[in-house]
Amino acid sequence: MYLYALIFPIISLIAIIWFITRYLKGKNSFFTVFLWSIFWIVVSLFAIFPNVSMTFARIFGITRGLDFIIILVFVILFYTILKLYFIVDKMQNDLNKIVKEVALNNEITLEEEEE
Repeated sequence: MYLYALIFPIISLIAIIWFITRYLKGKNSFFTVFLWSIFWIVVSLFAIFPNVSMTFARIFGITRGLDFIIILVFVILFYTILKLYFIVDKMQNDLNKIVKEVALNNEITLEEEEE
């Protein structure tokens, strides 16, 4: 048995426990915990049973299991980056609205003080 077959399930278990703890504290949604738990379970399965990745690779028409894992990681990273981009974009728009409102309120206040 390879060392990574022991390390990855331990890391996965720690990560799942961490996400569940964050959910219980109200810092994560159930959907986030569910998605990350699925991800870490899949990582554990691929580490313990490397041939499972070959099965998935064949289903998707990829020749090697490692290629499938690399493509899967790229898809997950792309999704995460895209989601973060939308979050930052929304925050920037919200911040612009708040700044405009504060600026308009200060302008009205300054005019009242000058009179």
